[in-house]
Amino acid sequence: MPAPERSVMSQRSRWVHFGLKVGFAGLVGMAFWLLPYPNLAQSPKLTPALQTYFDHLELGQESLTLRDYPAAIAAFTQAIKVQPQRFEAYYQRAQAYSFLQNDTAALSDVAQAIQLNPQYAPAYTLRGSLHFRRRQLEPALADLNQSLTLDSQQPAAYGLRGTIKREMRDIPGAIQDFQQGMAIAQTRKQFSLYKALERELERTQPMPR
Repeated sequence: MPAPERSVMSQRSRWVHFGLKVGFAGLVGMAFWLLPYPNLAQSPKLTPALQTYFDHLELGQESLTLRDYPAAIAAFTQAIKVQPQRFEAYYQRAQAYSFLQNDTAALSDVAQAIQLNPQYAPAYTLRGSLHFRRRQLEPALADLNQSLTLDSQQPAAYGLRGTIKREMRDIPGAIQDFQQGMAIAQTRKQFSLYKALERELERTQPMPR
């Protein structure tokens, strides 16, 4: 396939589910979080090295979609070898590691992604979800606050911050976040996510039947 077509394919908005299972008392986490693939629309003109990088990145994205996480990690690792100064492959390798419950590796990669691109909000959401899974609530909340400061239109991030606030006994703040996430999800017609947020709101503030 010619390079221009491949670059367009790499720029498509695509999403993956980030599995989050929480077992500690008093809290049942969201069934999943929707985290975006990096938007490559602002990428510079493709050089041969960048074309190779995007080829590996796309292969890794396809492996993530197929839930072949070791293959995804291998592809993203190759991308990093070609272009170690770009953030996308670190961020997505962190996603793959998170699916394999390798939080140490995931946290290392997402920290590198943030260092390379501190304005990429989903990286903070991912790191916050990893802290949350380890029940490190203060750093998790700090990351979600930063993510939503950078991009206030992330319904799943509001849901995650709501669950963190609920665990920290900030019930009014949790309710507000769930409601805000629901409003955005409804506007975007993300109905599965809307229902997941609604269930979390009901667990926080039971509705009359």
